[in-house]
Amino acid sequence: MFFLLGDPLTQLPGIGPKIALKFAKLGVKSIGDLVHYYPRRWEDFSQITPIAKAQEGQKLTIKATLLTLSQFRLAGRHLHITNALFSDPSGSLPVVWFNQPYLTKTIKKGENYFLGGTVRQSRNRLALTNPSIEPAERVPLHTGRVLAIYPTTEGLTSKLIRRSLRHLITTIRAIPETLPKHICREYKLAPLNRALEDIHFPSSPAALPPARWRLEFEELLPIQLGIQLSKLHWEREDGTAVTVGPDWMERFTNQLDFSLTNSQQRALTEILSDLTRDRPMRRLLLGDVGSGKTIIAAGAILAAIESGYQTALMAPTEVLANQHYRNLQPLLKKSGATTALMTGSAKLISADEIAAGKVDLTIGTQALIQKGVSFRNLNLVIIDEQHRFGVRQRQKLKNKTRLGTPHFLSLSATPIPRTFFLGLMNNLDISRLTDQPQRRSPVITRLATANNLPKIQALIHREIDEHHAVFVITPLIEADDTAGSSGRASVHSEAVQLAKMFPLARIGILHGRLDSPQKIKVMDQLRAKKLDLVVATSVIEVGIDIPHATVIWIKNADRFGLAQLHQLRGRVGRSNLQSYCLVETNVDDPDGLDRLKSFVSINDGTRLAEIDLRLRGPGAFFSEEQSGFLKLKLADLTNAKLIKTTRSAALAILGKDPNLQHYPALKHRIPATYLTHEE
Repeated sequence: MFFLLGDPLTQLPGIGPKIALKFAKLGVKSIGDLVHYYPRRWEDFSQITPIAKAQEGQKLTIKATLLTLSQFRLAGRHLHITNALFSDPSGSLPVVWFNQPYLTKTIKKGENYFLGGTVRQSRNRLALTNPSIEPAERVPLHTGRVLAIYPTTEGLTSKLIRRSLRHLITTIRAIPETLPKHICREYKLAPLNRALEDIHFPSSPAALPPARWRLEFEELLPIQLGIQLSKLHWEREDGTAVTVGPDWMERFTNQLDFSLTNSQQRALTEILSDLTRDRPMRRLLLGDVGSGKTIIAAGAILAAIESGYQTALMAPTEVLANQHYRNLQPLLKKSGATTALMTGSAKLISADEIAAGKVDLTIGTQALIQKGVSFRNLNLVIIDEQHRFGVRQRQKLKNKTRLGTPHFLSLSATPIPRTFFLGLMNNLDISRLTDQPQRRSPVITRLATANNLPKIQALIHREIDEHHAVFVITPLIEADDTAGSSGRASVHSEAVQLAKMFPLARIGILHGRLDSPQKIKVMDQLRAKKLDLVVATSVIEVGIDIPHATVIWIKNADRFGLAQLHQLRGRVGRSNLQSYCLVETNVDDPDGLDRLKSFVSINDGTRLAEIDLRLRGPGAFFSEEQSGFLKLKLADLTNAKLIKTTRSAALAILGKDPNLQHYPALKHRIPATYLTHEE
C-alpha cells in the first residue's frame, strides 16, 4: 500500500478516530508525522536463543513449539492467567501471560512460534512472563529482530506503533532525498529513505548507527546554518562603547553587603571588557540556579548607566519582571539611577518618558517591544531566560534605539551540557558562574514515599512554625481522568488534602491559568509571609526568589525531566536557611526510580542535564516554551562529533553561498527563531 505523507492517520488499517486521538497526544497527526516519529531506544531480540541457554533476567527470543495451554481467572479479581509450555530441541520453558484471554483462541498446540521477552524466576524455575508471540512461519514484527521502542501514552503501545509503521514500508522507500548529493557524499550519509526504514525496522544492530547518523545530521544542519547566519549578521553591526573608570569594579563591590564569588568576579570582568568595545556584546551569562546571575546583571546595568546610556531588561513573565524590579530598583536607587516597570498589566512609566531618556533602566516583558515604545539612547539589553525569546524579538529591541546596535547580555539558568554550548552556541561568548554564594547551604534532597509521610508532615509543620515557606508542586491544575493522567496530582485536589493535613496553614495556589495580577498577588503574599504554603504547577520553575522558602515537595516527580526538577529545587535554598527538596512518585518503574535516585544524589545541573538527554532524548529535554529555540526528535546533543561535523558543514555551505541561493530547501528548514527580517 502507498500513502501520501499528508494523509491523516485514519487512512491506515486499524487506526480509527479513537486511536488517532491517542496518536495526536504524541504530536502524530499525519502519515508524515508517523514516519518521523522516531524510537526512544532499541532492544536486540534478533538472536534466537536455545531454551537450555536461557538465564534469569535475560531478554531473548526463542523459537519453540506450543505443548500445553490453559487459562483460569482468579476469584474476586479481574485477572486472567494464561499458562503455556513451549519446547525446542534443547528443552522446555513455561510461559505465563496476564489478562490476555484471547490467546487461547489465537495460538494452537503443535504450532511453532517466536516468543520474545525477559526470563524471570517463577515457582522455583525459569519462565517467560508476558512475552510477545508470533507465528514462526511469518517474518516477525515484535520478536526475532532489533525492536524499536517508542515514547508512548496510555492505550498506545510500541507494538501498535510498529504495526502501523509496517503498512508504510512502501511509502518510506519512495521518500525522495532532501539533501544535496555532494553533502551526502562528503559526509557519508545514508539515503534518507534507507535511514528512515532502518530507524524503525533495523535489519541488524549494525544498521542502526548509519541510520541515526543520517537523521541526526539532517536535524542539526538547518539549526547550525541558522546559528552561523545569525552570527554573520551580528558581526556586521556597529556598537557604542561604554566608558568605565579603572576604579569602577571596586566602587561597585563596595556597595554590596557580601563578596562576589570568584566566578562572579570573572564574569563581570568579561562583561565589562565587552562593553568597552565598539563592537556590540553578544554574551550569555550561564549559571546554575541560585548562582547569583542577577547581581552580575546589575553591575553591567550600572556601568552602562554611569556612561550615560539607557538599559532594558526583558523577562518572559510578569511575575519575573516584577521580581527583577523589586530586586534591582533599591540597588540602582543608591547610585541615583531611575528604574521603571513596563508589563502588560503594569506601566510605572510612560512611553514618552522612556523616549525622552528620563528613565535609566526599564524592566518589562514583551511589552517593551510593542509599538510606540522607543529609547533615546538604549545601549544595553539584558534578556532573562534567553531561550524563551527568538532572534526577531531581540531584533525588535535593537530597533528601539537611536544609537547603533546595543550590547546584548543573555541570562540562563537552564542546565545544558557543555558539548552543546561548545558546538551549537559558539556564536555567543559565554560566561559561566560555577560556584554558589558561600552563605547558602546545599539543599537536602530525598525520595518521598508513603513510609516517610509522617516525617514529611513533621518537617513541614516545623518549617511553617518557624515562619518559613513551603511549595508543593503538581503536574496538573485540575484532576483529569483522561488517558495518561490517572494517578497524577493536581493543584486543586492537593490544596484540599493539604488543608486537612495542615489545618492552621495559610494556603495559596499558583498556576498558568491565573492572570498576571493574581499570580503577582500570590507571590507578594508569600513574600510578605501572609501565606505559609503554595500549591503550584511548574509555573514557578524559573526565577522565583523567596529567600525564606525552605521546603519544596514535588508530586509525580516522574512526570518532570531531571533538568526541570533541578530548576524546581532551585526555588528553595536561596538563603542561609537549611532547605529540603522532596520528590515523590507513585509509578513502580525501575528506570524512572533510577532517574530520580540520580536527582537525589546529584546537585550539579549540567550533569543532570547530560543524564536527562541520555535517558529521555532532546525532544523531552527542552520544554514547550523552549521548543522554538531547539526542537529535536533524535539528535544527541552530547555527541561532540555530530555537533562538530554539522557545524563544519554549515560553515562550508555558507562560505560558498552566504545567502543560500542554491539551497532553498535547506533555507526553508532553518528555524524561524534564528532568522531576522532580512532573511
